[in-house]
Amino acid sequence: TISILKDVITKLATQKKIAVNITYELCEDSIPHSLRLIHPKLDEQLLLAKKVQLIDALKELSMHEPNLDFLSPEYKDIIQNSEQLQASFKLQPCHLERLYGMITDLYIDKFKFKGLNVKSKVPMLLEVLDNYELETLVDFFEISAV
Repeated sequence: TISILKDVITKLATQKKIAVNITYELCEDSIPHSLRLIHPKLDEQLLLAKKVQLIDALKELSMHEPNLDFLSPEYKDIIQNSEQLQASFKLQPCHLERLYGMITDLYIDKFKFKGLNVKSKVPMLLEVLDNYELETLVDFFEISAV
């Protein structure tokens, strides 16, 4: 990211005792735009993780209940496609963690450019991600510096 590039240039300049003045212009619209670009993948991965978490409980229920007509179509689908869901989840074991990492880095870097250290607010960001809704996340990015 640009933040890493800025840090590397500053570090090299300091080592060589060269004064550098790095200026930049942060487009505030780029942050919500980036979050909207990430949204479909994040939403997909969160849904997959949620379904995989339900598999064991639903399978146990199906072993003790002969008739599963009372289950919603979504839960029936999870039972029927459990192997495929688990296989998809195993193919991308770290995908959700990487998306969380990208969003966390974006958050920290946004405020780093403004001269603010928001690392103490990362747990709140992770809580927002765990209860993910795009607009709530965008709002968190916008009101966090206040």
